[in-house]
Amino acid sequence: MKRNVFYAALFVCILACSCYGLWPRFQLESRNNNIAIISDYREISALSKASGLNTDEAIGILKRNGITGLMVSELTGDNIDHGAGQAEMKKVRDPERGTEGIIISILPTSEHKDILNRWLRIRFAVSDDKANGPLLIAIPSNVMKNAGVLPDIDGLEAAKRAGLKIYYRPASSPGHLSDQASIMLREVNAKYPISVFTPAGEYISGYPDVSMMANTAKELNIPLAVVEFSRQVGEPQLNALMSPNLLALHSVTSEEMTSRRISRTALRDRMVRAAVERSVRLLLYRSAPSNTSNFKFNDYAEEVRLLANELKEHGFNLSWPETLFADYDLNRNIFAAWALSAVFIFALFRYISRMGGLNMNTKTIYVLMIASVIMAFVNLKVPFAARITGAFTAPLIAVEASLLVMDSGRKRNILPAFVFAVLGGLALASFFSVTAYMMRLQTFSGVKLTLVLPPVLVLLHDLKRRIHPESLIEFLSRPPLWGELILYAVLLAGVGFIVYRSDNVANVSGFEMSIRASLEKMLVARPRTREVFLGYPCVLVLAYLVSNNYFARYREIFRIGAALGFSSVINSFCHFHTPLAMILLREFNGLWTGLLVGIIAVLGIKFVVVPMLRLIRPLIS
Repeated sequence: MKRNVFYAALFVCILACSCYGLWPRFQLESRNNNIAIISDYREISALSKASGLNTDEAIGILKRNGITGLMVSELTGDNIDHGAGQAEMKKVRDPERGTEGIIISILPTSEHKDILNRWLRIRFAVSDDKANGPLLIAIPSNVMKNAGVLPDIDGLEAAKRAGLKIYYRPASSPGHLSDQASIMLREVNAKYPISVFTPAGEYISGYPDVSMMANTAKELNIPLAVVEFSRQVGEPQLNALMSPNLLALHSVTSEEMTSRRISRTALRDRMVRAAVERSVRLLLYRSAPSNTSNFKFNDYAEEVRLLANELKEHGFNLSWPETLFADYDLNRNIFAAWALSAVFIFALFRYISRMGGLNMNTKTIYVLMIASVIMAFVNLKVPFAARITGAFTAPLIAVEASLLVMDSGRKRNILPAFVFAVLGGLALASFFSVTAYMMRLQTFSGVKLTLVLPPVLVLLHDLKRRIHPESLIEFLSRPPLWGELILYAVLLAGVGFIVYRSDNVANVSGFEMSIRASLEKMLVARPRTREVFLGYPCVLVLAYLVSNNYFARYREIFRIGAALGFSSVINSFCHFHTPLAMILLREFNGLWTGLLVGIIAVLGIKFVVVPMLRLIRPLIS
């Protein structure tokens, strides 16, 4: 069998199996168009009062402008101390025992005295004869500062009157009262049906055993809102127990807005990006922090309208989203498993062949095909084997794609390399497009490995095959050149920065954020920076340098840069929560914009850099 015929047949089979494995995900994404904008009741209440509006009127305006849900939190001791809610709290001290406690009483003007007194006694597991009187609790006031006291019944009533969905946030509890948070969730839901909830506070009540909260929510069929980038103690355990009854939520806290000086336009862009790029379907859109601006209710209402319009322009419906995975759980199948195994074995075989280890013949083909089938069954049955296979398949795809274009002769045809990278990415996505990865309950093991391993493997390949003018032994035995030291120091610093920045939104500069926002508006799917400004330009620059026999000792930097660019292509497919159509459009945009930047770079080298270096002959020899 001719080698090219075998490769073509193999790639068609991999593509077919990958598409079969991805079909359930595609169906899920095509029906996942509902999105909800949520406002914080306490923020709206403060804004409306400052603007001379009735809170119900303000909520009505926001509902017409696009909000579909209201966040209502359980009030903590600190909230009540600052006048929130319909209760008051006083600190008391027993001088004889030296103990401190608190007295909580419902305001006499409250319209909901009966239910609040009942809730108060349930919350603190107290049974007394004075069902409507003040409650003495032997808990220090400092402990109650961040602990839950009572649901914010004003917010619950406001959401009920407005016909808005309730996003409820039960606060944390002192250790001996941890079960009461779950009991209160049931009590609140009985009178004010909760559409989604997320525990508030630094830790989840009951941690490390959060099963009672999860069991109560599952019994009541209340989904859990998984807050992006949250580091709450106990959150991973609760997410795992609640799966698949989950909804992703994006929020930016007032503290983050203040500390990072996030503009209102940037905040709105973040919300849209979360919806479009990461399939987030709950957007908690906060007002500006009251201590940093003269922000008015009308400003917020207009921003909500603008956000709603932007979401509509992207094809979303302003309606409450479904917990799709609860009824449509995604599971792996043998076809997706084989596609992943076949790509892994092919890419590994190609690398070993390039290093002079194996040759392609009929016997080798049979061995490889049998090995891919066996590996597929192993990956399907052994989760650890699947994680390891995925972790190493991703960098091997990037290595093969980069070597495919860099070692293809003087023409440097980039299209086959791009097609192979996309094919490999689809195979990865087909196997890992399951509920746990798409909901980010499990993290793909190969993301950071894909940033580190390809440059190393490409460098070893180039030294072994003498593509670099020297062998590894020659390179290590001679004194280093200053130019090499500078270039490799820059390269190592760049790789370290890329690894540090991967999946880290907190370290993106304002300038880069503005560039990203501009690209998104122009191209819909923003291409990744490493592809546009590193990977594809390095391929074209390298082709120019090789064809003109320039910079023989320094070409390696461009080969490694190309490998990093293809690593970025693969990593895009490893974002399993991003819609497939968005990934494919992003990679297409990355290809043509990267080639455009590469052409500009080549022209700059040809007409600016090379003429300037003609006087320093050794540098271009």
